[in-house]
Amino acid sequence: MQENEYQELALEIIDMLGVAFYFAGAENRHIKKLIDIYINEIDLIEDDREFNQTLIISIIEQIKIKYPQFFRQNPKAHQAKCTKNLK
Repeated sequence: MQENEYQELALEIIDMLGVAFYFAGAENRHIKKLIDIYINEIDLIEDDREFNQTLIISIIEQIKIKYPQFFRQNPKAHQAKCTKNLK
């Protein structure tokens, strides 16, 4: 891969992380801040831990606990609204 391909892939991964936060109940206006928090949390993880989907989910769950103010208080109501808009 060339350098620009790595940069494009990194941007796509950041976009997917934003989507993960959205589906975890984050308010849209806080997603960029949550991505910054996520990156800081990654830096705190020991280097010998295996980086996988389970770890990513665990980090997002911990962020939800630490920073509840960035997440919707009633995510099920929001989900119902979004589902209604798809019909």
